[in-house]
Amino acid sequence: MSQNASSKSNPTAAFVVIEKLGPQFGALMGAAGFRALLSRALVLATAEVAWLSDLKVKVDGLIEGLNELKAQANPEEIADGGIVLLARLLGLLVTLIGEDLTLHLLDNGNDLQLAPEG
Repeated sequence: MSQNASSKSNPTAAFVVIEKLGPQFGALMGAAGFRALLSRALVLATAEVAWLSDLKVKVDGLIEGLNELKAQANPEEIADGGIVLLARLLGLLVTLIGEDLTLHLLDNGNDLQLAPEG
């Protein structure tokens, strides 16, 4: 399945991955550390995808405002914004803890695979 087909079937897939990363990386840097990193990634991603400024990172590290956007934005735009945010988050993690440790933690979090939720 191509990336575009996958994005169309689940435009929030990248946001689901980000949610699943929270506990994985929160164990390493604490919930507040992960929240701060995600907040910074959101600021960086907003420079590329302006509508991301409508989202907020809640105290629990989850992203607020996505449901409202799903009703307004087209699925392709949501998918693109999620990919940009995930890329910025992973880039910050690589900068903070290094590529090897980031890849190791992602590999250990192999439950990050996106299964259809039903």
